[in-house]
Amino acid sequence: MKASRPPRLARALLLSALLVASVTLSSRAPAQTFALGAGGGLLNDTGSAENLKSFSTGAAFGFVEMKLDPGVFLQARYTRMELPPSAENGPDIGVDAVTLTVAYLFREDWWQAGFVAGGGGYFLRPKTPGAGQVTTDPKESVFGLTGGLLTVFTVNRRFDVRLEAVGNLIRDESRRKPIVVSAAVSWKF
Repeated sequence: MKASRPPRLARALLLSALLVASVTLSSRAPAQTFALGAGGGLLNDTGSAENLKSFSTGAAFGFVEMKLDPGVFLQARYTRMELPPSAENGPDIGVDAVTLTVAYLFREDWWQAGFVAGGGGYFLRPKTPGAGQVTTDPKESVFGLTGGLLTVFTVNRRFDVRLEAVGNLIRDESRRKPIVVSAAVSWKF
């Protein structure tokens, strides 16, 4: 069995983000800060959040972030999502997403809250159909938009805990709109 590898475009975007981060790290301003983080959460792809059963799958992510100005952050993120099938008896779909977002946060003493918006590439990979399942979704690489709400709680000078609710508008054949409610930890340097 072959080990799954991220798509070429996802690897290229991730390498580009790392290159930009390394160049900016070498020439950063004294007050400029960066952060690395990871998190995960529950995913809703039913179009309704009327009950908790709608959040049936999950998502995990890692990110690198740069503070542009007080309260303004630029973030490059890799997300792995598991979407339910778009039709009955279809297999689950794995999604690799590489996004670039800008966040604007309002600051209080020990927490910040605000909005995040951006876009990126979404790489949909249906899993191999099991017994009784049929292929319902094609393998696709598409553009999408993302946006939502973010709250950052300061633990100390180096660590933050984040809570977020982010919606994704994936421009695939099924026009998916997953919502991810998640928590994350970040380390500032």
